[in-house]
Amino acid sequence: MAKEKSLPKDVIEYKEFFNKLINEPDSLGLVLLYGEEQYLIDGAIKTAKKKYISEGGDIDFGLIDTRTGDEFSFSKLEEMTSMPPWMSPRRLVIVKQSGILGKELDDKELDVLKNIPSSAVVIFIEDSADSRKKVFKTFAQYGTAVQMTAMEQDDIEARVTKAFGKNELSVDHNATLSLISRCGGQMLAITNEITKIVLYCKNSGFTRVTEDVVEECCPPDISGRIFDIMDACGSKNPAKALGTLNNLILAREEPVIVIRVAVINHLKRLIIAKEINDAKRLAKELKAHEFYSGKLVKQAGSFSMSRLISTYLAACQSDSDVKHGLIDERHALEIILVRAATAER
Repeated sequence: MAKEKSLPKDVIEYKEFFNKLINEPDSLGLVLLYGEEQYLIDGAIKTAKKKYISEGGDIDFGLIDTRTGDEFSFSKLEEMTSMPPWMSPRRLVIVKQSGILGKELDDKELDVLKNIPSSAVVIFIEDSADSRKKVFKTFAQYGTAVQMTAMEQDDIEARVTKAFGKNELSVDHNATLSLISRCGGQMLAITNEITKIVLYCKNSGFTRVTEDVVEECCPPDISGRIFDIMDACGSKNPAKALGTLNNLILAREEPVIVIRVAVINHLKRLIIAKEINDAKRLAKELKAHEFYSGKLVKQAGSFSMSRLISTYLAACQSDSDVKHGLIDERHALEIILVRAATAER
């Protein structure tokens, strides 16, 4: 079994970075934030502005965003950081999507990164990074490199509870889990849904957020329904699996073809989960949130590997039969579920 991948050398996680930003702001100079958790990145920028830019000191803040047409150059960065702050403790420069992590920089360009003045803080924000590149190693050695990946489940749950509490609402634990599942563990999406739920509860006179409230306000939880169906299959209860499927189809949240493809993909992920048998490693393998991968690992425990593989192979064959007009969508899906709930070879 492969070993669990750790962070690249000298790279820290978001919790450690926020601790430094809040409690040791003077320790930061050159910073690289990379990853896809936009909620954390937005939070980092907001916190950095509070720490380094005084009220009314916008003159000490600089932004280079190539997505809006700005051009990045090291001469421009050097010019922006060489000017001392006028009204703030430090000059803050944010550089979004510069693209330098995919390039081979010369020594002069690397020297600009290595010698950020103590009067400035420069934060580079990139979607992804290759730790083998010389420029990445420069960030890690001469600055602070931070992996802004999906937040931990406990952290998300705490933030959800706190967000509702600020609006004088309590929340059921199952409602919180349902909300996280519907948003794929992405805190930015969760925050948007919380805003809707708060407005709904205030207009309806509710003081507690329940699963029914989440169901009423938020996007359908197709992933959660698939888990329910496969739970029934895992417990070898085909009648319950088919009944749950029927309710899902009647709700008309998704067409049958989408449900069938989702079930086939879910079977494939269960096979991977069965093999890896570790939520953290699985989350990295699937590039998914640990909340989701943990549910997969738990569910995979209800199936033998041979049962999962034989069901998946049969599902792939049924997919071919559907495409060739030999069987209709729903019948093919029902056969997959019955097989998953009964096959053991």
